[in-house]
Amino acid sequence: MPNPYLFLALWLILVAYWICGYFGNKRSVYVWKPSLRMFGAAVFIALAFATNETPAMHLRIYSPTPAIAWAGIAVCAAGLAFAIWARRTLGRNWSGAVTIKEDHELITRGPYRIVRHPIYTGILVGVLGTFIGTGRVREAVLLLLAGLAVFMKISVEERLMLRQFPEAYPEYRRRTRAIIPFLF
Repeated sequence: MPNPYLFLALWLILVAYWICGYFGNKRSVYVWKPSLRMFGAAVFIALAFATNETPAMHLRIYSPTPAIAWAGIAVCAAGLAFAIWARRTLGRNWSGAVTIKEDHELITRGPYRIVRHPIYTGILVGVLGTFIGTGRVREAVLLLLAGLAVFMKISVEERLMLRQFPEAYPEYRRRTRAIIPFLF
């Protein structure tokens, strides 16, 4: 059975990359309701800690075999690598908040050729891999919460991108799925 701390290590790599990549981005000229974003992040973090402290959250929906646990690690690593690739492709246009940057560009290369929101895809796949590898209720709940948060944030981002790129974004949206290639 793989060490469960491998999942933590993968997530810490993502966090470290995010922190290092925060500096040097373009200046934001518009930020969508940052106080609401901070509230949402605080709620998500509180729920994550609450699920960790609640004994029922540590129950297993199923007990993964070593092979399934390793498959979960592989899925988690692939998802987080995809998110990092997307973040790197955005370059100085990236922001953790829904923003418009100075000289904002519509990025459609790299993972953005595959889906419109590859960072979210990667994070959701990472959480899915963590659930596959652990089989715990906690990761199932976090997957559900992350999915809801992503869909809410996508609706805001889509409206903002349509407003910022009224000619290019509808075409990009028509040919590229939001989260899951060929499906959604």
